[in-house]
Amino acid sequence: GKEVEKTARNTKQANKTAKDYDKQNKSLFQGNLSSAKAFSKMNQTIGSGSSGLVGAYATLAANVFAATAAFSALRSAAQVEQLAQGFDFLAAQVGRSGAQISAQLREITQGALSFEEATRASAVALTAGFSTDSIERLGEVARDASRGLGRNLADSTDRLFRGVAKLEPEILDELGILVRLDTATENYGASIGKAASDLSDFERRQAFLNAAIEQGELKFGLLGDAVEVNPYDELAASFADLTKQIITIANTAVG
Repeated sequence: GKEVEKTARNTKQANKTAKDYDKQNKSLFQGNLSSAKAFSKMNQTIGSGSSGLVGAYATLAANVFAATAAFSALRSAAQVEQLAQGFDFLAAQVGRSGAQISAQLREITQGALSFEEATRASAVALTAGFSTDSIERLGEVARDASRGLGRNLADSTDRLFRGVAKLEPEILDELGILVRLDTATENYGASIGKAASDLSDFERRQAFLNAAIEQGELKFGLLGDAVEVNPYDELAASFADLTKQIITIANTAVG
């Protein structure tokens, strides 16, 4: 009986050793394994915990990842703070309040845009020479288009503002706003008594802006009161603002 039990133990140990060897081979030579899965197999066979090589490396990697994530968060918050300061300066050059423009855009979207998203969109519009009224109307079109198409509001706002500022119809196509620059400039030129070829860069941008707003209001204008804002967009915007505020406080000391 003792010999049988001894043989059984030896057999069990031999099977375990063979399985570990097989796992090591798979982790080293199977190219179709993900790095995480291969690392897991090595961890199971070479040793885990703080005393093993793999465990020590995993601990180091986790700390490096945490430090990198913290650095990225601090840098992102500093960039938002810098964005706000720069936008206030740009707005002051034309006699406007940057904070007021951003706040108005956020009010139009019923708080579904974070401070950063609203400020970036407003800065793009302001540097393109858009008036406050045009910024507000663009915000309304972006809000209604996102509701009508079930798109993310921040992405819709970014696409609409960038597409109009850069005169790129392809960006607006995904929002269902199909505006052609040549047609828009011809119509605008005719309304002010100029040929399309004689329009300045500002006038061409204004023509494209007017056409995009008119078409957006025509297609999505009725959705403003018919569809409520996505509550998760509101929550995400509020959480993003709260996070940035907390990290900005930390940046005062860390910076």
